[in-house]
Amino acid sequence: HLTGDIHAVTAANNLLAAQMDARIFHELTQKDGPLYDRLVPKVKGVRKFSSIQLRRLQKLGITKTDPDSLTDEERAKFARLNINTSKIMWNRVVDLNDRYLRKITIGQSPTEKGFTRETAFDISVASEIMAVLALGNDVDDMKQRLANMVVALDHEDQPITADDLGVTGALMVLLRDTFEPTLMQTLEGTPVLVHTGP
Repeated sequence: HLTGDIHAVTAANNLLAAQMDARIFHELTQKDGPLYDRLVPKVKGVRKFSSIQLRRLQKLGITKTDPDSLTDEERAKFARLNINTSKIMWNRVVDLNDRYLRKITIGQSPTEKGFTRETAFDISVASEIMAVLALGNDVDDMKQRLANMVVALDHEDQPITADDLGVTGALMVLLRDTFEPTLMQTLEGTPVLVHTGP
Protein backbone atom coordinates (compact mmCIF):
# COMPACT_ATOMS: atom_id res chain seq x y z
CA HIS A 1 0.00 0.00 0.00
CA LEU A 2 3.07 2.19 -0.32
CA THR A 3 2.62 5.59 1.38
CA GLY A 4 -1.10 5.42 2.13
CA ASP A 5 -1.73 8.49 -0.04
CA ILE A 6 -3.88 6.57 -2.52
CA HIS A 7 -6.10 5.29 0.30
CA ALA A 8 -6.60 8.83 1.58
CA VAL A 9 -7.40 10.16 -1.90
CA THR A 10 -9.89 7.31 -2.44
CA ALA A 11 -11.61 8.03 0.89
CA ALA A 12 -11.81 11.77 0.21
CA ASN A 13 -13.11 11.30 -3.32
CA ASN A 14 -15.79 8.82 -2.23
CA LEU A 15 -16.82 10.98 0.73
CA LEU A 16 -17.55 13.79 -1.71
CA ALA A 17 -19.57 11.44 -3.94
CA ALA A 18 -21.54 10.11 -0.97
CA GLN A 19 -22.25 13.62 0.31
CA MET A 20 -23.50 14.69 -3.12
CA ASP A 21 -25.86 11.71 -3.40
CA ALA A 22 -27.11 12.25 0.17
CA ARG A 23 -27.80 15.91 -0.62
CA ILE A 24 -29.72 14.98 -3.79
CA PHE A 25 -31.79 12.48 -1.76
CA HIS A 26 -32.62 14.96 1.01
CA GLU A 27 -33.55 17.70 -1.46
CA LEU A 28 -35.89 15.29 -3.26
CA THR A 29 -37.57 14.08 -0.05
CA GLN A 30 -37.83 17.25 2.10
CA LYS A 31 -39.60 20.58 1.91
CA ASP A 32 -37.65 23.84 2.11
CA GLY A 33 -38.28 24.52 5.82
CA PRO A 34 -37.13 21.17 7.23
CA LEU A 35 -34.18 21.08 4.81
CA TYR A 36 -33.02 24.52 5.98
CA ASP A 37 -33.49 23.52 9.63
CA ARG A 38 -31.26 20.47 9.11
CA LEU A 39 -28.55 22.52 7.43
CA VAL A 40 -28.64 25.30 10.04
CA PRO A 41 -29.92 23.66 13.24
CA LYS A 42 -30.56 25.45 16.50
CA VAL A 43 -27.96 24.59 19.13
CA LYS A 44 -29.14 25.55 22.64
CA GLY A 45 -31.77 27.76 21.03
CA VAL A 46 -29.31 29.62 18.80
CA ARG A 47 -28.91 29.19 15.04
CA LYS A 48 -25.53 30.11 13.50
CA PHE A 49 -23.99 29.88 10.04
CA SER A 50 -20.63 28.10 9.76
CA SER A 51 -17.80 29.73 7.81
CA ILE A 52 -18.42 27.45 4.82
CA GLN A 53 -22.12 28.37 4.87
CA LEU A 54 -21.21 32.07 4.94
CA ARG A 55 -19.12 31.48 1.79
CA ARG A 56 -22.14 29.89 0.12
CA LEU A 57 -24.32 32.87 1.08
CA GLN A 58 -21.71 35.23 -0.35
CA LYS A 59 -21.63 33.21 -3.59
CA LEU A 60 -25.41 33.55 -3.80
CA GLY A 61 -25.23 37.32 -3.23
CA ILE A 62 -26.97 37.13 0.17
CA THR A 63 -25.29 39.50 2.63
CA LYS A 64 -27.23 38.51 5.75
CA THR A 65 -25.35 36.69 8.53
CA ASP A 66 -28.26 35.94 10.89
CA PRO A 67 -29.88 32.61 9.87
CA ASP A 68 -33.27 33.71 11.22
CA SER A 69 -33.31 36.88 9.07
CA LEU A 70 -33.39 35.09 5.70
CA THR A 71 -36.64 35.23 3.76
CA ASP A 72 -38.33 31.98 2.67
CA GLU A 73 -37.00 32.55 -0.84
CA GLU A 74 -33.43 33.10 0.42
CA ARG A 75 -33.66 30.00 2.64
CA ALA A 76 -34.73 27.88 -0.32
CA LYS A 77 -31.96 29.35 -2.49
CA PHE A 78 -29.41 28.59 0.23
CA ALA A 79 -30.65 25.09 1.06
CA ARG A 80 -31.30 23.73 -2.43
CA LEU A 81 -28.42 22.99 -4.77
CA ASN A 82 -30.87 21.58 -7.36
CA ILE A 83 -28.27 19.24 -8.81
CA ASN A 84 -29.13 18.02 -12.29
CA THR A 85 -28.56 14.26 -11.98
CA SER A 86 -27.94 14.00 -15.73
CA LYS A 87 -25.03 16.47 -15.40
CA ILE A 88 -23.02 14.95 -12.55
CA MET A 89 -19.28 14.89 -13.28
CA TRP A 90 -18.05 13.32 -10.04
CA ASN A 91 -17.58 9.55 -9.86
CA ARG A 92 -16.51 7.29 -7.06
CA VAL A 93 -13.02 5.81 -7.34
CA VAL A 94 -11.26 2.52 -6.64
CA ASP A 95 -7.53 1.77 -6.80
CA LEU A 96 -7.70 -0.71 -9.66
CA ASN A 97 -9.06 -0.96 -13.16
CA ASP A 98 -12.27 -2.99 -12.68
CA ARG A 99 -14.10 -3.12 -16.00
CA TYR A 100 -17.40 -4.09 -14.34
CA LEU A 101 -17.46 -0.84 -12.38
CA ARG A 102 -17.16 1.36 -15.47
CA LYS A 103 -20.95 1.79 -15.47
CA ILE A 104 -23.16 1.03 -12.46
CA THR A 105 -26.58 1.91 -11.08
CA ILE A 106 -26.78 3.25 -7.53
CA GLY A 107 -29.68 3.85 -5.17
CA GLN A 108 -31.40 0.48 -5.56
CA SER A 109 -31.95 -0.07 -1.82
CA PRO A 110 -35.60 0.34 -0.71
CA THR A 111 -34.42 3.08 1.70
CA GLU A 112 -33.51 5.26 -1.29
CA LYS A 113 -37.19 5.44 -2.28
CA GLY A 114 -36.63 4.67 -5.95
CA PHE A 115 -34.11 7.44 -6.62
CA THR A 116 -31.64 5.52 -8.75
CA ARG A 117 -29.11 6.87 -11.22
CA GLU A 118 -26.33 5.60 -13.42
CA THR A 119 -22.78 6.43 -12.48
CA ALA A 120 -19.30 4.92 -12.72
CA PHE A 121 -16.05 4.30 -10.90
CA ASP A 122 -12.78 5.90 -11.96
CA ILE A 123 -9.26 4.90 -10.93
CA SER A 124 -8.07 6.61 -7.72
CA VAL A 125 -4.76 7.86 -9.12
CA ALA A 126 -6.55 9.43 -12.09
CA SER A 127 -8.90 11.43 -9.85
CA GLU A 128 -9.07 15.20 -9.56
CA ILE A 129 -8.22 14.99 -5.87
CA MET A 130 -4.94 13.24 -6.74
CA ALA A 131 -4.24 16.05 -9.21
CA VAL A 132 -4.96 18.65 -6.53
CA LEU A 133 -2.61 16.85 -4.15
CA ALA A 134 0.12 16.75 -6.80
CA LEU A 135 -0.26 20.37 -7.93
CA GLY A 136 -1.02 22.14 -4.65
CA ASN A 137 1.59 24.65 -3.47
CA ASP A 138 0.69 24.60 0.22
CA VAL A 139 -2.20 23.75 2.57
CA ASP A 140 -4.13 26.96 1.81
CA ASP A 141 -3.74 26.50 -1.94
CA MET A 142 -4.91 22.89 -1.69
CA LYS A 143 -7.93 23.89 0.39
CA GLN A 144 -8.91 26.45 -2.25
CA ARG A 145 -8.41 23.95 -5.08
CA LEU A 146 -10.53 21.34 -3.25
CA ALA A 147 -13.24 23.91 -2.53
CA ASN A 148 -13.41 24.89 -6.21
CA MET A 149 -13.74 21.36 -7.63
CA VAL A 150 -16.88 21.21 -9.78
CA VAL A 151 -18.90 18.06 -9.11
CA ALA A 152 -22.05 18.73 -11.14
CA LEU A 153 -24.23 21.37 -12.75
CA ASP A 154 -27.58 22.51 -11.41
CA HIS A 155 -30.75 22.77 -13.48
CA GLU A 156 -29.67 26.23 -14.69
CA ASP A 157 -26.25 24.88 -15.77
CA GLN A 158 -24.45 26.64 -12.91
CA PRO A 159 -21.50 24.75 -11.37
CA ILE A 160 -21.89 22.98 -8.01
CA THR A 161 -18.62 22.76 -6.10
CA ALA A 162 -17.29 20.76 -3.17
CA ASP A 163 -17.60 23.94 -1.11
CA ASP A 164 -21.31 24.18 -1.99
CA LEU A 165 -21.70 20.69 -0.53
CA GLY A 166 -19.92 21.79 2.63
CA VAL A 167 -17.22 19.11 2.63
CA THR A 168 -14.01 21.08 2.07
CA GLY A 169 -12.94 20.80 5.73
CA ALA A 170 -13.66 17.07 5.84
CA LEU A 171 -11.62 16.52 2.67
CA MET A 172 -8.71 18.40 4.23
CA VAL A 173 -8.86 16.19 7.33
CA LEU A 174 -8.79 13.00 5.26
CA LEU A 175 -5.90 14.28 3.17
CA ARG A 176 -3.91 15.73 6.09
CA ASP A 177 -1.26 13.00 6.11
CA THR A 178 -0.76 13.14 2.34
CA PHE A 179 0.54 16.73 2.24
CA GLU A 180 4.13 15.84 3.09
CA PRO A 181 6.33 13.60 0.92
CA THR A 182 7.18 10.17 2.33
CA LEU A 183 10.80 9.06 2.82
CA MET A 184 11.30 5.62 1.26
CA GLN A 185 14.17 3.71 -0.30
CA THR A 186 14.78 2.25 -3.71
CA LEU A 187 15.57 -1.45 -4.25
CA GLU A 188 19.25 -0.41 -4.22
CA GLY A 189 18.83 1.23 -0.80
CA THR A 190 18.97 4.83 -2.02
CA PRO A 191 16.75 7.27 -0.03
CA VAL A 192 13.93 8.76 -2.12
CA LEU A 193 11.02 11.12 -1.42
CA VAL A 194 7.74 9.82 -2.82
CA HIS A 195 4.74 12.12 -3.15
CA THR A 196 1.23 11.44 -4.57
CA GLY A 197 0.31 8.80 -7.10
CA PRO A 198 2.01 7.66 -10.29
